[in-house]
Amino acid sequence: MRENDFSSIIKEQSLKRAQFRCERCWAEKDLECHHILSHELGGQSTIDNCVVLCHHCHGIAPQDSFLLKNLFLRFSSSKELINFYHVRTEQEAIQLFCTELRIDFQKTLDKIRNDPCSHLYTILNGMEERVKQKGHAGFNIPYGYIYEKGKLDVYPDEAQIVKEIFQWYLEGKSLGDICEILNNAHIRSKKGGMWAKKCISSILKNPLYCGYHRWMNYLVRADHEKIINPVMYNQVQKMLMLRNGMQPLILPLH
Repeated sequence: MRENDFSSIIKEQSLKRAQFRCERCWAEKDLECHHILSHELGGQSTIDNCVVLCHHCHGIAPQDSFLLKNLFLRFSSSKELINFYHVRTEQEAIQLFCTELRIDFQKTLDKIRNDPCSHLYTILNGMEERVKQKGHAGFNIPYGYIYEKGKLDVYPDEAQIVKEIFQWYLEGKSLGDICEILNNAHIRSKKGGMWAKKCISSILKNPLYCGYHRWMNYLVRADHEKIINPVMYNQVQKMLMLRNGMQPLILPLH
């Protein structure tokens, strides 16, 4: 972790290899040498164990060498991580990252939580606190709602489509069938595009439609208006499990 542990020769070689840029964000100023495997854990002050970072990236780099090499250096920001995996949150992106590398998701989260130097530690723990205190962690506005004056309000035209999606699925229509119905009727998704199975599946699995926010292991009652009755939501979850083998998120009905 200490730049002074590197000799002037190693620093010079590392800077040349990095083309005098931060190897994470490509910044060209305030460059520092950082141990990949920390000095405290036995990491040597060699060029193979050195990465060039700007002062900002150096300050938020994870101590864990695996997270540093495979996650931190690969994505220069949380936005880049989320966009790469085409998801809405860091947690979803990290889950796909773990699937991609065939590593345990929960163990990776534990590594992040035990690494307070990491920017992901701050993000994940901050979002969990926000869920506990305010009921949500921040998200793209879901189909069926608009966001006004700091709260979700029902958007009637879209809300009716959400109700029909749930009803169609209960009637036995597949995700593909529902996409076809909506696309043939020239009804557009939230972003104005064509409907895909993934989008329909996301709506059917989202507890937000019946008054709950979900983040990680938290399921929190919310104060926005429901679109779907929790009983109907639970019925759909059980059908998703039977058809696709997915573990359902059954809501408490008390």
